Order: sequence, then structure tokens, then C-alpha cells
Amino acid sequence: MKIVIGIPARMGSTRFPGKPLCKILGRTMIEHCFIRSSLSEKVSEVFVAGCDEEVEKEVSKFEGNFIMTDKNITRPGLRVAAAAEKLNLDNDDIVVVVQGDEPLLNPKMIDLAIQPLLENKDILISNLCSTINEEEWKDPGEIKVVCDLEMNAIYMSRSPIPSVIHEEQRAIWWKQVCIMPFRWNFMKEFNYNLKETPLELQESIEMIRAIQNGYKVRMVPSPYLTKSVDTEEDRKIVEKLMSKDPLFLKYNES
Repeated sequence: MKIVIGIPARMGSTRFPGKPLCKILGRTMIEHCFIRSSLSEKVSEVFVAGCDEEVEKEVSKFEGNFIMTDKNITRPGLRVAAAAEKLNLDNDDIVVVVQGDEPLLNPKMIDLAIQPLLENKDILISNLCSTINEEEWKDPGEIKVVCDLEMNAIYMSRSPIPSVIHEEQRAIWWKQVCIMPFRWNFMKEFNYNLKETPLELQESIEMIRAIQNGYKVRMVPSPYLTKSVDTEEDRKIVEKLMSKDPLFLKYNES
């Protein structure tokens, strides 16, 4: 079985145009994501799926693998799927979508996310999740997720869920962490055969498409600190956090 990572990257971000090339402690965000993904012990190949010559040039500078995709693709999962079509994958191979705005990701997060698919052939897709505080719970930039008792996602939202209006006992609050392994056969089904669903479009969250079509999305709790970059303010926060990050200090010296 082959396990590959695809990192979607697009210069035309609505909230932070050009963010793949924004600098964090001297390296571009896409380079941080690529280096950290490459440190996963279980992955055989990492590629950037993009549509911009600027990103292609940057990836070539650090000798990464870049696959050009159609500019008209707007969904990150579809961009990775389109790029993965060129890799001659078998149906049971695993394609991991690692968002290109997670420069603090720890490679052990990737290994953790993949594990359910390695242990159970019936699991088609998994996502990482982590606990959140009240500030993150209120933040529309964070995708909140509620789960069943087996940690399959019931629903995801940018709004604060679960509700506290009639709270009797506080449950664990989770957010999605954007590391998403797919079995290759299901990635093709998800992106090419399943239509976008009403709630997916309402929330602008791709994973809702699987949930609304009755597929189980296994959520995997992660203990690792992460912070996505959607604004310049986020970039500054990440830069401060990364300056003390042991993994960055290790690969930045090499």
C-alpha cells in the first residue's frame, strides 16, 4: 500500500491573498508544510497541488514535487485528487490532504490520522480533531465538530456547536484539524461522483458532503498544538509560536 500526501496551494485566497508564499521565520509557509509533511514515517511521497507559476517556482527552489492543476478548481480536496490522478495509485492506496496553511503541523499528526485506515479496511476517510477553548468555539475560522460515541463526525459547523443554551453537563468541544486521509477509491467517489450538498454549501465545509451522504468520517483526537494561517495576524501568531518550536529549530539548522 502506498501512502502519499497532497498539499493544496492557491495564491488567490479570499482572506489572505498570496498566503502560500508568505514568509514565516525566513521560509515560505508552503515550504514549512512540505518539510514537516516529508518527516512523516509512514508516507512515501509528498507533492504540492497548485495552479500558480509563483508557487511552482517556490517549490522547485526547495526541490519539492509540484503538480499543476486547473485554476478553476476551488476546493482543496478536489485539487489534490486532480493531482493524484497522475500518480498511478491503486484503489486501496491512501491520499492524505494536508492543508497548506498549517505550518505548525507535527509529522506525528499525519501518522496519527492515517492509523484508523491502516487498522480497519472499512474506514474510508478520517480527520484529525483537537479540543478547543471558548474563544476558539466562537471563532468562525475554526470548524467545530460534534461526534458520536465512536468518534465518527455527526456534524461540522463554523458556528459554535454544541449549543450551551440548555447545557446540563459540559461535553468535550472539538475542532477539525485539516489533515484528511482518504482511501484513493473513496477520494475519487467523493470528488467526482458525490454532488455538493446543501449543508456543505451553507457552511463551506467539504466534509459535510460525506456526512450528508451517509458516510462515516472517523475523527482522531490529536494532542499537538497547531494554528492555521488565514490572516496576517495569524501569521504573526504562528511566527511567534514557531520560534520556540523544537521541530523548526531542528530542520532550520540542517
